[in-house]
Amino acid sequence: MAAFLSKSKYLAGLQCQKLLWFHYNAKKEIPAYDDQTQAIFDQGHAVGELAKKLFPDGIDVTWDQPLAQVVRQSNELLQKRKPLFEAGFMFDGTYARVDVLNPVSDEKWDIIEVKSGTEVKPVNIHDVAFQRYCYDGAGVPIRKCFLMHVNNKYVRKGEIEPEGLLKRVDVTQKAEEFGIDIRKRVQDMLGTIALQKCPDVDIGPHCSDPYACPLMEKCWCHVSKVQNNIFSLSKLRAAKKWALYKDGVIGNDQLPEKYPLSRAQRIQLEAEKSGKPHISKQVISRFLSGLDYPLYLLDFETFQTAVPMVDGTQPYKQIPSQFSLHIAKNLADEPEHLSWLWDGTGDPREGVLKQLRQLLGNSGSIVAYNASFEKKVLTSCVAEYPEYIDWLGKIIVRVKDLLTPFKNFDVYYPCQHGTASMKAVLPALTGKTYENLAIHEGGQASGEFMRVTFGKVSDADRQQVLRNLEEYCGQDTLGMLDILQRLAGIE
Repeated sequence: MAAFLSKSKYLAGLQCQKLLWFHYNAKKEIPAYDDQTQAIFDQGHAVGELAKKLFPDGIDVTWDQPLAQVVRQSNELLQKRKPLFEAGFMFDGTYARVDVLNPVSDEKWDIIEVKSGTEVKPVNIHDVAFQRYCYDGAGVPIRKCFLMHVNNKYVRKGEIEPEGLLKRVDVTQKAEEFGIDIRKRVQDMLGTIALQKCPDVDIGPHCSDPYACPLMEKCWCHVSKVQNNIFSLSKLRAAKKWALYKDGVIGNDQLPEKYPLSRAQRIQLEAEKSGKPHISKQVISRFLSGLDYPLYLLDFETFQTAVPMVDGTQPYKQIPSQFSLHIAKNLADEPEHLSWLWDGTGDPREGVLKQLRQLLGNSGSIVAYNASFEKKVLTSCVAEYPEYIDWLGKIIVRVKDLLTPFKNFDVYYPCQHGTASMKAVLPALTGKTYENLAIHEGGQASGEFMRVTFGKVSDADRQQVLRNLEEYCGQDTLGMLDILQRLAGIE
């Protein structure tokens, strides 16, 4: 079969012709989706299933069958004049499957595309415009186009109400505007796919807009290590790095005055060049002297879903799923370790507050890494349970942020590669890593928790994952103690 454009490939082509070419000619070189991206897809699937409930007489078009059969089945089902889910059609090198194809008057149909986001974005309009182009061309007359997205004001009370959770927006006019010249764009993309050699495309803002490109590492590999670390996308906007690249700055240690370095960037550059850490003993001493013992080293893990899983919560509300707490009377003795992991019943926010009120005592510093997150979680929980307000006020003033010595690179090692995250600081100071753990990063922890808590899994699988989660979260708080011990040694 000749190459054809699906809507996902069309969107890839709008972002970057090189990415489009790879999808058809070097697909194996595109990295697999990471856990975080897969979690986004899973959210979209959950929202899509809820949207179907708004069309109780709708019919599913079988998805796991050859493309030609999908088109044949879709054409046959058109005659029934009922809502169709994932009906597929082809036209002039394009192929599209709409979430909901809804019958309306005059033998026409409405397109309803369902998204797990909370607003209409330009990329969503391009999505719908492509689908309308394909459907109209295939002889399926479209009256209007709608985007159905998550209503972030919705609050769950009992069973989910799809009509409250989902909001329908008429994007017909915008889709028409975005559809201008779409035929030419499609033909140009088909031409790109047919090229024997990958097109040469400069790096730029499009590398992360509207999505982070999976070819980022491949395309940016020519950038020198020092410059790539300093001008990484996590520290500066892609547009600025693109300007540096276009101006011929990338690859040189000397930077023009119009791109001045911040203090933190200068520290980083010097560390990269010398291979030696930058350490401010004054900052370390000031931080350590501000700690009161015993220390309560605290870390939360959370989850957030498009479809609220807990009564009284909204879409994408961060809900605590577990915490780890190491209590250290001093930096030399063995700490006490306590933990909590939600079992999926009741309200986890109440469970967190009840447990911590018993465990955090009345004195001593509560230490967290990037403590604004822990404060946010606690404040959010108390907003639902105001009887804890007085307790929260006493707790917040005791919180100390272990990020403080690292956030401005007052303590910085070359192997941190431009980040002060816990995952970079812990190995830099102590040599310890998360690599030997079954779960080694927050997105994975959240995804695994949701899988075994809300999904259908064996008891053995669930119990193993719960053990992995406790080990991962415990590593965070024990790692904080390791960092403090190392800082005390430096001081």
